[in-house]
Amino acid sequence: MAYKINLSAFSSSFPFPKDVVDKHLKLVSVCQLKVLLFVMRNSAQEIEQKKIAKELSLPESEVEDALLYWSQCGLLEADKPVTLPTSEKAPATAKEQKPSRSDVAKRGNEDDKIRLLLGEAQLKFGRSLKTNEMITLVWLYDDKGMDISVILLLLQYAVSEEKCNIGFIEKTAIKWLNSGVETVADAEREIAKSIKNRLAWSVVETAFGIEKRKPSEKECEFSRLWVEEWNMSPDMLRLAYDACVDAKAKLSFPYISKILEGWHEKGYKSAKDIKNTENKEKTKKKNKNDYATYNLDKFEELLNSKN
Repeated sequence: MAYKINLSAFSSSFPFPKDVVDKHLKLVSVCQLKVLLFVMRNSAQEIEQKKIAKELSLPESEVEDALLYWSQCGLLEADKPVTLPTSEKAPATAKEQKPSRSDVAKRGNEDDKIRLLLGEAQLKFGRSLKTNEMITLVWLYDDKGMDISVILLLLQYAVSEEKCNIGFIEKTAIKWLNSGVETVADAEREIAKSIKNRLAWSVVETAFGIEKRKPSEKECEFSRLWVEEWNMSPDMLRLAYDACVDAKAKLSFPYISKILEGWHEKGYKSAKDIKNTENKEKTKKKNKNDYATYNLDKFEELLNSKN
């Protein structure tokens, strides 16, 4: 079925910037687009964000973020400059507006460091860079202020992980930016942490008999805690897993963590320590029961002798 514009609907209309469609439509959220449409529709009057939130049935915090986004893009103006507190930085996200292809070409001609960055990236990728790859790298340097040496280290890390693609690079860069990574030393610590997390998960994955899969952030945290900080051996992990399944009939990382925490506090270093303690407790309990039975027998003998 073919469609055409109903011109009679344009008897009542309002202007709309074409840049929103050309530059932002693929990047913005539904909330951001709704807020801009509402503001453009009511451009003749000043509207507070509380009213926008009420009219659109949106959280006020999301409306504020949307207004901030459009003001930073230059489509809205605030009575007072829209700035973030100096003690905080806006978290980096993949949905931020990035430079255009022409901007990248212009910056490459202006800045030797950008030429170096793009040249090195091309060598590491082993091919010519795609437009979105160049845009993302320039965005990290120009807009997010990431040092060239840190970006190059990130690219090297991606190569070593056999994940030299812009999706992995951008995701890792955003994580670093939001974690406060500013120097090569900071980045090296993040890389070491990621490698340790992966190795710790591998130990847990094998001990629990889990099929190969990508762990959640929480599972990574538990794995690092158990293996790196508490030095739990695979045998100890397996004992905790068995105890959890026996008690809960399912795998529960928080429950296993409680078991391992108890063993860590007691200073157990191996599965042998745990089994020896369990055997001692069983023996102690058995002796106590035997003693109680023995005393009961003696008591009955005394009663019978008196009769």
